[in-house]
Amino acid sequence: MTRFHEEQHFHGALMGLLLVSMIFVVVVTVVAVVLARPEDALLLAIAPVVVVIVASLISLSHLDVDVADDGVRIAFRYLWPTRRIRFEDIVGLQVRRYRPLLEYGGWGVRLGPAGWAYSTGGDEGVQLRLRRGIPVLIGSNSPRALEAAIRAGMEPATPSAAADRGHRGANPRTD
Repeated sequence: MTRFHEEQHFHGALMGLLLVSMIFVVVVTVVAVVLARPEDALLLAIAPVVVVIVASLISLSHLDVDVADDGVRIAFRYLWPTRRIRFEDIVGLQVRRYRPLLEYGGWGVRLGPAGWAYSTGGDEGVQLRLRRGIPVLIGSNSPRALEAAIRAGMEPATPSAAADRGHRGANPRTD
């Protein structure tokens, strides 16, 4: 059963900046090739194709975050392998504001001094502390709902009567 689902896309301003950057790289490459080796026309044909492919992958990609009965699934479609984190591997979590550029070097899938980050924009998310491994930050437009779903998944299922009796002791006192 899915307890939480969120699909996030890169912000338009970030996509515009990326596109302008890629166009700049293509123009610089074309000028450098024409000035240095005009006979390398193949490079001129490849650069725009690479820009179109990269821009398409990034514009189609999105971050899917799912919390289900078996744990948390983080999928950056078309760009990064899916990551699964089981509830029993999570030892702590908190909603927090973060600084994407300073802490992680930007958006996307990042590894920075504060750990792994999966983010498409914004500055809020849920930080997971794991039993083993580096902390994971999941950027979210609904960080409190994400936190609540993870906490609910971390709680054990309804306790059995045997477990309840085990806490009372073998010989309950009767007066």
